[in-house]
Amino acid sequence: MVMTETSDQAPAYRWVVMGVWLTASVSGFMIMSTLGILLPAISEDLDLSPTQQGLLGSAAFWGNLALAIPLSWWTSRYGPKILTTVTLLLGTVFLFMQGWAPVFAVLLFGRLAFGVTVIARQPARAFLMQQWFPQREVLLVNSISNAMFGLVVGGGLAAAPFILSALGDDWRTTLNLFGGLFAVLTILWAALGRERVTTDFRRLAASQDTSILKGTLRHRDLWIGGLGFVGATTAWSAFLSFFPTMMLTDHQVSLRWSGSVLALGIFMGGISGLGFGWAVTVTNRGNAILLVLGAMMAASFAGMTLTGSIPMLLVLTFINGIAWGFWPILYSVPFHLPGIRPRELAMGIAFIMMMSSIGTTLGPLVTGLLQEATADLRLALFIVSFGALSVSISGMFLKTSSPPRQETAPAAAAQASDE
Repeated sequence: MVMTETSDQAPAYRWVVMGVWLTASVSGFMIMSTLGILLPAISEDLDLSPTQQGLLGSAAFWGNLALAIPLSWWTSRYGPKILTTVTLLLGTVFLFMQGWAPVFAVLLFGRLAFGVTVIARQPARAFLMQQWFPQREVLLVNSISNAMFGLVVGGGLAAAPFILSALGDDWRTTLNLFGGLFAVLTILWAALGRERVTTDFRRLAASQDTSILKGTLRHRDLWIGGLGFVGATTAWSAFLSFFPTMMLTDHQVSLRWSGSVLALGIFMGGISGLGFGWAVTVTNRGNAILLVLGAMMAASFAGMTLTGSIPMLLVLTFINGIAWGFWPILYSVPFHLPGIRPRELAMGIAFIMMMSSIGTTLGPLVTGLLQEATADLRLALFIVSFGALSVSISGMFLKTSSPPRQETAPAAAAQASDE
């Protein structure tokens, strides 16, 4: 359903639409993030090598890496309602495929295909935010998204060991349960999802020329923001995939404790994102904040490889979670680019997701290769930890990491289209 309006005053229903969409989005990331909890059971069942474990850990992000730009260019032609519905439905199918997978190759393909549906859905977010929200609320929405990510992904990580145990350590049934969750989310979006076409959105769409990719990638800050994600997500995905295994083999720490440690960090990252999003809006000091958070993240990741003490791990993951407050700041960069149009914004978000996926793809793969080369998983994770300094580097070189004080996005775009 499309709501056509002549007034540009955003109605309260925008929070329903975005709330349902974000719930579906973060649920997909939650499912991808719980692999580290399932990996010991999967590896035992399918007799996987460390390299195969690394491949499986990164597979969900391969599609983002290879297809983010061309896939978003193609899917940005479609409305957010139908695009979200189709990708949620396909995601459900691929989750059930993973639960059924009789061999490693099928499991790998199912995880890869599920990741493709996640990235294919991202243009819908760009359109919905331009349709429903004024630019002054962009950082707020992205901060709320980050908080939901922390709540859902962190909660999923904390709950996954208990779910797995309750299901008799059956990873297949666990994945089928996730498939059922996605089926419910598909129905919920089909019932509540809406589009809203305003005069500003029509003007932005009408001013879009054919040089979508060129118009998107010409922005220097987009590249710097994207590079900031690479190292951070490299470290994050490496820990998600291998930290539970390291703690189990080196310190006999149960999967429940490992999952809880990781969950606390992600949960705190969500809360931290709200706080830092507000701080950037008020102080306009986003660059300095990024500098500090990147250093905190690298130090806390490295520290988590050096101790088996649960209290110390909880302190370190708490600090690490605070550092993840950088996410809404960097993720909002495409929305603040001058003169950005709807399909260019969709491509900008896809570019950010692609750069993030470079890290999430490299993290498990590099860690698995380093483990095989050194026979030391702890050392592999320690080395990868320092990739998080990319956040600090982005803070040094971004021209701006804050929303414009005066001019709105539609106004800027309208001005750019007249030049």
